[in-house]
Amino acid sequence: MRALITGGYGFIGSHVAERFYKEGHEIHIIDNLSAGDQENVKIKHKFYPLDIIDDKCEEIFSTIQFDVVVHSAAHIDAAASVERPGLDATSNILGLINMLKLSSKYEVKKFIFASSAAVYGNNEKIPLEEDSLILPISPYGVSKLTGEKYCELWKNTYGLETVCLRFSNVYGPRQSLKGEGGVVAIFMNNLFLGKESFIYGTGEQTRDFIYVEDVVDAIYKCCDYSHSQVMNVSVNTQYSVMDLIDVIKSLHGNMDFKHEKKRKGDILHSRLSNKRAKNELSWAPLYPLEEGIKKTYEWYKEYFTKNKLGKE
Repeated sequence: MRALITGGYGFIGSHVAERFYKEGHEIHIIDNLSAGDQENVKIKHKFYPLDIIDDKCEEIFSTIQFDVVVHSAAHIDAAASVERPGLDATSNILGLINMLKLSSKYEVKKFIFASSAAVYGNNEKIPLEEDSLILPISPYGVSKLTGEKYCELWKNTYGLETVCLRFSNVYGPRQSLKGEGGVVAIFMNNLFLGKESFIYGTGEQTRDFIYVEDVVDAIYKCCDYSHSQVMNVSVNTQYSVMDLIDVIKSLHGNMDFKHEKKRKGDILHSRLSNKRAKNELSWAPLYPLEEGIKKTYEWYKEYFTKNKLGKE
């Protein structure tokens, strides 16, 4: 099977590339390197240094018959999307449309779209199900919801099989601060750089944290899924930011932080039901928060030691 991974040098995309390669598939990556890092992907693959809105992308699709496209390229910073909504829309809507257009034109069998819990916004009737009220509060959330609608349109109009996966808060090794830094990545980087971390609000805001390998497993299982669908990919748990700090402290000891005022576009509570993905994909998350954070902590520790980074 030939797999194209957009944003394949990014956090999630690089793990997707590894998994598909280990399963014996041919890997192709489109990435403009705005957030990704070529060092993230060590396995054999073909790289195209392009933006997903570039017309030259058609040359790739016309030359290589892809079986599956995993579309993980995106501008993913919800807070930044409030300040620069145009940039967000260019990547997350126009880029997606280009990939959908080329996938249908060149008869890709499966298109997997990385959506987000951000589509739910501040809907706190949790756990949130796929049919729950959609209330995005940031341009990023709106762009992801729009992306889902375009995927549905391409299925209904052009027959392209699409699956939209709404990820909860993904964390794990290789998550950077270069355009895609989640709270776990921010805390880990600050920890090993000897910097103070900031908690926006009380720290009692909750998230449904999911380890990246669980997300990748759901993505891979979509390849054999014969329907078009929207599904949450989550652990269906709630941990506060203060809970997260406690887990990190159990591994590292003291952690310096201080409180700042709540940011625009931030969601107070988030927890996603994962029943549909469990039933439809025969999938289940395997990593509890403590285990996932431990694996993530060990990766950051090795990374900072190897690169001789950190406080003097």
